[in-house]
Amino acid sequence: MKILSLVTVPSSQQGGMEWSSLEVCRGLAQKGHEIHLVHKEEGDFLPIYKGFCKTITKTQFHQNYFTHPIHATLSLVIGILPTLKINPDVVYIQKYHNAYFASRIAKLQRVPLVCHLRAFPPPRAFNHQWSLGLTATTRCVAVSEAARTAYIKTGFYPETIKVVYNGIELEKFCIKDDLAETRRKLGVPRDSFVALYAGRLDPPKNVEMLIRAFAALGLSVQQARLLIVGGPVNHTSPEAGRRYVESLKQLSQQLRVGESVHFLGKRRDMPQLYRAADVTVLPSMLPDTFGRTLAESMACGVPAAGLRYGGIPEVISDEFSKFQFDVNDTDALTNILQSLVGWQNRDPDLRLRCRAYAERRFSLTQTVSGVEQVLHEAIKLGAKRLGPAPEILDAWGDRIAENPETFAGYTAYS
Repeated sequence: MKILSLVTVPSSQQGGMEWSSLEVCRGLAQKGHEIHLVHKEEGDFLPIYKGFCKTITKTQFHQNYFTHPIHATLSLVIGILPTLKINPDVVYIQKYHNAYFASRIAKLQRVPLVCHLRAFPPPRAFNHQWSLGLTATTRCVAVSEAARTAYIKTGFYPETIKVVYNGIELEKFCIKDDLAETRRKLGVPRDSFVALYAGRLDPPKNVEMLIRAFAALGLSVQQARLLIVGGPVNHTSPEAGRRYVESLKQLSQQLRVGESVHFLGKRRDMPQLYRAADVTVLPSMLPDTFGRTLAESMACGVPAAGLRYGGIPEVISDEFSKFQFDVNDTDALTNILQSLVGWQNRDPDLRLRCRAYAERRFSLTQTVSGVEQVLHEAIKLGAKRLGPAPEILDAWGDRIAENPETFAGYTAYS
């Protein structure tokens, strides 16, 4: 296959979505397919993409052309021109926000359009441009059943969406006996209970709930630590981001666990940090369509706990569903943390069960094969436009307004 992959910013700063996009494209290239990357902005993933892409094209495209209709046509033509030399078999995009631009390319090239649904639908309405773009899709890939259900509720046809769970690099995220060494470097006692959060430090990630639940354990600085990895991303300014992180530190101080809570910033040694923990927690209220850090932690042999919201329950299911907790139920999260104190001694086989679960459900090889199958299916169908009619998507906001409780957990954070 000759695949035109459209990515706005190929950067690790964008979070799990861009990591997954990179891994899928690299996996497809390793299977012999031609990847032609089209991007808008520079990012630290570009050198990696250059290692396996046939071509890399930088061009200008927008998520909303209709805000400046006078310049829309000229801007669209200027953006599309550099892509016309690619002649792909299929156009593959990583989020619906780029569907309009991608649909123009797909229609000009007379090829199918595949959209990877990595985020939930918008909380109010699809703007008309997104609606027009999504109408032109041939097939879609959803990262969870929760995501698929959400888009079916918006008006997508069920048969056009296939669920393919995000995969992780099982060779990188694996079991090793380096807990003692990593804790020594972090200044964490060897025998203390360690909880870990890894992700963006933004209000919707709900880190406050984790700090409160951790404080409620009532354990001393020698008995327990909370490691918080990541930095602020979606704030009005860098200063606003710094103020938010400071507020988290102040909350820790107010709850008298300031010395026990370590803010580690952004790190590149996540496998070691997972293995140094006793549990990884994702209290996100976004809601998340998947919960990548939970799967990575499990692959490293460390149990994970997450909010019973969005796609998170699909990542920690089966015997691990006991580590789910409800929105605002801080006591439940505290109880989960308490139940995991000392598990390494009480239930040493738990880490092997975590690993086996991750291998069975979140193999990157399975993910790449799943996406490959959808792309092949789309090419076989040809340039058929099987997305919902624009008027159906345009009415999504009205349906949410009329039944907000029905759609709770099935829309992006407002």
